Amino acid sequence: MKLAIEELIENVKDELLCYEDMEQAVQQWEKDFRNWVEKNKGNHKDIVLEHGGTFFKISDEDEIFEIANSYMDAMDEGSVKQYWEKF
Repeated sequence: MKLAIEELIENVKDELLCYEDMEQAVQQWEKDFRNWVEKNKGNHKDIVLEHGGTFFKISDEDEIFEIANSYMDAMDEGSVKQYWEKF
């Protein structure tokens, strides 16, 4: 399934905001994700450009939770840089 980048961002932000005191982390994730998309457009199998829009391929809605949960784990472990490298 494909989600518009804006829709994916909103869904992941909603997941992250389920945790306490995550407002600043949510803003950082969005900024870093937008940078990651720009850097990887046309070079990553999950970024799809079509009809003037940018979409992100996910297998199912559980992947949105996985994206958010992995980010939380990376923050706890101090491995956010590696999170984006493996994204």
